[in-house]
Amino acid sequence: MTTAGSYDFNGYQVLVVGGTRGEGHSIASAFAASGASVTVTGTMMLRSLYDTDLSAFDYESVNLARQESIDHLVGTVGHLDVLVLAASCSLPYGLPPSEHAFIAEAARSGLLGPTFLTTRLRLKLSQSPALGGGCVVNTGAVTSWLQLASTPEAAQRELAESTARAGRNWAGLGVRVNSVLPDGRSVLPRQYAPGAAPVHGSRVSGDTLVRNQPRIGDAVTDAALFLASSAAARITGQTLRLS
Repeated sequence: MTTAGSYDFNGYQVLVVGGTRGEGHSIASAFAASGASVTVTGTMMLRSLYDTDLSAFDYESVNLARQESIDHLVGTVGHLDVLVLAASCSLPYGLPPSEHAFIAEAARSGLLGPTFLTTRLRLKLSQSPALGGGCVVNTGAVTSWLQLASTPEAAQRELAESTARAGRNWAGLGVRVNSVLPDGRSVLPRQYAPGAAPVHGSRVSGDTLVRNQPRIGDAVTDAALFLASSAAARITGQTLRLS
C-alpha cells in the first residue's frame, strides 16, 4: 500500500485528470488522505454515474479530445499546485478514420489531449507557492494518446523525451514536469496487473530512477506523491520507470 501518511499536502490544490477509477483514483485518494484538496475529472456529466466513491473530491467533467471542453475545465481552476495526468485516451466507438487521424495528430502536436491541458494550466501552476513550484506528474495513461499513431514502445520514448524537454523549458517558470512509467506495459487498453516478483529496492539507470515494487499500481501512486512532495523539489524533466 502507498504510504500516504508519510506526506503532508495540507493547503495543496491538486487536480487529477482521470481520477475517477483505477490508478488515477488511487492517486487522488492518497493525496486527499495526505491533506490536499483534490479535484478529479472524468468523462461523465455527473459524479453519481460512477461506481467508485468520489465523495472526498470535487468533480469536473472533461473531454480531452475537445478543445472547448478543456477550455471550460481550465476556467474552473483557480489556484493549482499539482496536476496529475492519469486519463487514458477514450474515443467514441465508430469514429470515422479521418477524425481519428485528426485527433491522433492533434494530440501528438499538443493541440488536444493531456499536453494541451498542461500547457493551458502552465501559468496557474507557475503561481504555486509550494517548495519547488507547481508540479506536473504524467502517468503511463498519457502514452495512450501517443499510441493512437505509434507503438507502445515509441509512445513511451516520446513521453520521456517530451518530459525532459518540458522540464528544461518550464524551469524558469517554476514548474516541474516529471513522468511515471511502468516498464513494458501498453496502456491502450489499460491493464492493472501486479508486478511479477515482489522485490523491493531501487537503482539509478542513466537519468531515470528504477524502483522495484511488489505491486505496480501502488508504486505508481507512491511515485506520484513523491514527485509532488518537497522531497522532490529539485527534480524535473525525469522519468521514473517502475518494474
